[in-house]
Amino acid sequence: MTKREFLPTNRNGIAIDAIAIFANLFLFPLLLSRVGGLFDASFGDDGAAFMTLAGLMLFTLVARLSGLYLKRFSLLSRLEGSGPASLPLYFFILNIGVFVLNSAFVVVFFSALAGELGIVETYSDGRPRDSALVTALGLIGMIAVMSMEILFIFRLTRSLTHQEKRLRANGSWLFDWRGEFAADFGLFAYMMIWQVFYNNTAKLLMTPPENVAETWGYRILSMVFLFLVFLIFYVSPRTVFLIEDRKYVGTWVFIFGVYAASVVRYW
Repeated sequence: MTKREFLPTNRNGIAIDAIAIFANLFLFPLLLSRVGGLFDASFGDDGAAFMTLAGLMLFTLVARLSGLYLKRFSLLSRLEGSGPASLPLYFFILNIGVFVLNSAFVVVFFSALAGELGIVETYSDGRPRDSALVTALGLIGMIAVMSMEILFIFRLTRSLTHQEKRLRANGSWLFDWRGEFAADFGLFAYMMIWQVFYNNTAKLLMTPPENVAETWGYRILSMVFLFLVFLIFYVSPRTVFLIEDRKYVGTWVFIFGVYAASVVRYW
């Protein structure tokens, strides 16, 4: 019986984990005040911050969808000899988190766009007012984005078509390192943006309110709740890489390392 290697052959997911560990330990703590302040200001009285947040969300959403579309070509080429890619049940359960996050993207973007185009009335600071039209547009957008994402995820399990194989034989960039780098960069950008917001949540959960003692019981309970948030903000977007590397122990060690790096400074 052949012994399985500790790390997967393709280590792009592991590389993202390593970057996330470093960022959680050193980079994100420096960004918390800036990004956390942007999020608070966006839903406060700062219209410019709201537009900035909407633009950031649009960029990361496009990066996510582009990454899913492009990942298919390199992934299926690599797995072609080992049968079709399979998606376990927990893959779909974990991706519920992505759908929820993307829904937030769409609502904020359509609200900002409607206000900018004058479709709905705005407050004096430029933020759009609530309206049935924006709600309807947001709902339609949510359904469209979720349908597109489900389609792209489903395509990851389908074999390459004859036309796609001809493109590969002709040396199309979609199948070489350029296509995979573009795909992984899009997925990476999406994951890292949400990691900043996740770290802001970690700070809120792991820092006790005033007049509340920071006991071990409080820390453990906070870590349990934070782990559930971690599944949504990090493991859910990472599931694309789990198609290929979920059977390796090293994958889960690195993923746990990302979580540990986000809470270690609060111990």
